[in-house]
Amino acid sequence: MSKRVISIPIRVGVLAALLSIMLGGCDLLREPPVPDWPGPHAPYPFPDNIPHRTE
Repeated sequence: MSKRVISIPIRVGVLAALLSIMLGGCDLLREPPVPDWPGPHAPYPFPDNIPHRTE
């Protein structure tokens, strides 16, 4: 088999996939971005009126 015979179905498949993504849309690209993780210096998640072990 020549390279041309092998590459034609691959090209058709790639074009079909791109066309279906473009026409169908991708919900992952339309969703709002996920907020960043708060990190180690985020405020303590519990209320201040809970006594701590150090008090």
